[in-house]
Amino acid sequence: GRTARVYGRQAYNIKIRGNDDLYGRSQFKLRADPSDATLLRSKLICDIHNRLGVPSISANYVSLYINDEYMGLYVMMDAIKPSWIKYVYDDKDSTTLYQCQSRGAKLSVETSYSICNNENEDVKDRSEWYNFLNALDNATSAADIEDILDIDQFLTEMALEYLTGAFDHYLDYGHNYYMYKPKNETKWKFLSYDFDYDLGQDIDISKIGIFVVDLPEQLDHINMDYPNYSFEEFAKPSHLIDILIYKDPRRFEEILKNVVTKVFNPATLYPHIDELKAFIKPYIELDKIPNSEGYLPGKINKSQTKDYTMAQWDANSEFTTIETISTYRAYGLKYWILAKYRYVCKTYGMTCDPIYMDENFQYPIDKSVETIGYDDLYQRETPINTFEIPVEKETASVEIPTEITLDQETTIVEVNSPKETTTVEFNLPKETTTIENNLPKETTSVEIPTDTTLEQETEIDFTGVEIPTEEDSDSDSDSDSEF
Repeated sequence: GRTARVYGRQAYNIKIRGNDDLYGRSQFKLRADPSDATLLRSKLICDIHNRLGVPSISANYVSLYINDEYMGLYVMMDAIKPSWIKYVYDDKDSTTLYQCQSRGAKLSVETSYSICNNENEDVKDRSEWYNFLNALDNATSAADIEDILDIDQFLTEMALEYLTGAFDHYLDYGHNYYMYKPKNETKWKFLSYDFDYDLGQDIDISKIGIFVVDLPEQLDHINMDYPNYSFEEFAKPSHLIDILIYKDPRRFEEILKNVVTKVFNPATLYPHIDELKAFIKPYIELDKIPNSEGYLPGKINKSQTKDYTMAQWDANSEFTTIETISTYRAYGLKYWILAKYRYVCKTYGMTCDPIYMDENFQYPIDKSVETIGYDDLYQRETPINTFEIPVEKETASVEIPTEITLDQETTIVEVNSPKETTTVEFNLPKETTTIENNLPKETTSVEIPTDTTLEQETEIDFTGVEIPTEEDSDSDSDSDSEF
């Protein structure tokens, strides 16, 4: 990842070589999500997508062991790669999957033709991609691009970005998404990923940026009440947003209201947060126990000494805003949902749940870990803000017991010593994990082998692993139940 070196724990991208796969997946990610004190944001956003039935990756939790060393609880997520496209869309060797990872990709020829990359390295002819972007540039209304863009799906994603304060995607930064055109279809789809900065996490990074200690007036003109931002305040300009939303907002507003009614509301999300919290709490507690050297599990960048406490995990999962590792703020999950819900309900004239619309609705705040703003900015020994998300790609090199090196894309785990074997175990709480098949909306419960070995060729041996029956695949694990 682009910020991997900043944090103590690293993420791992796993690629299974050859023709083997893990229940349809040959590439997936183990995300540490160290910026998120709750370890809930990525999971929640995936679940919200799946609840709505829109194309999305899925997420669940695993405990990671490398050479019998406990590395911690990780979020196991799909990777939007050709193997995922094949699994979900039955489209092998797709030539129309483009990743827009660099910032400023606003789906125009000028901003996106060169910096969005085709995931199929054999594709040299980019004329179809150019023609699509050129058509978007020349469009003056939704009707002009109805046949080439899944507009309802795109607007659903824009509604989710706005509701969740997702600055690290299209509306603000203009990146972290894929565009994909399924085979035998004419409409391109917008596929989002990388959700750890959603739901009020470090949103000051975007709206404030780097703090300059000798310019205290920098904050005076900035509205930092982010849950109460209008759509226009949140989104940065783009031609596509102009013609699909600003020119005639009715379609977008109906989709926005539908998302709020179906899923983005406290009555739906609060119980799901409670369920997930109860599920992962024992493993979060385990992650807070230092080893004999005083380091928490899985910490590779030992220069990063700042870690979240158990109290911060619990409080930020609820209503308390805390200071983040990067010295910005993370809104309490439930507070962000409540505040945004109220704002949208009032702004768009919706009839919403009176329990949560009542200004006298009470919720707890943990004052011992709460941070309100930056009033103490100039009294700190260390000035606030330690980093900004870099634009360029970085190479992560990490050391673990057998010296595993992660390449630039971090997709292949290479064991440097030909005489050594690195054993990576994925132990799911209760020994099962659920990977959801999003189209159609179903869940598949699978058992992760607890003694998976990455050999010199990075091949995973599934000898003796029993493939679940169709009856087994219909069962749900506790962590991925319907909400």
